[in-house]
Amino acid sequence: MGWIADQFESRAASQSTENSGQSNSQGFEVKAEDTWTKLMEGFRQDVEEFQRLNGDAEFKQLSDLSCRISNPAAHIAALVTADMSAQTIQYTYEPESADSAVPEGGVLSLRPSEHWVELYSADQRLTSDQARQLILEPLLFPKAATSADEDTAA
Repeated sequence: MGWIADQFESRAASQSTENSGQSNSQGFEVKAEDTWTKLMEGFRQDVEEFQRLNGDAEFKQLSDLSCRISNPAAHIAALVTADMSAQTIQYTYEPESADSAVPEGGVLSLRPSEHWVELYSADQRLTSDQARQLILEPLLFPKAATSADEDTAA
């Protein structure tokens, strides 16, 4: 076999490697979107459960990659947005009235594992339930201001 045949063979092998890399990144995107879809469906179910227990909350899907969850009684809303290219899910809290204090938001990262995409907050792996609790707890169960908080605020 001559050098031309060697070149054809090595280029065919490198082309095959590039294509498998592309399918792996496409595989990640599909898995990440699946993780996001399950997280969003979990938010919807959590809000429905909160409502069944006489809580006042609303879930609104704004787009394929964002949703808004609000608690009118607490005057707080959370905006949750996935950025698949950055492999992150960002959550921010918004006041729904001028005198409402809101917690700080944060970022979850989407990291590949062998068979699926996992959620991380900082370097701590979270289940979907834990991620939803992290985001929804300050919204659905805000801490009431204590007298010590009021003293430091004065």
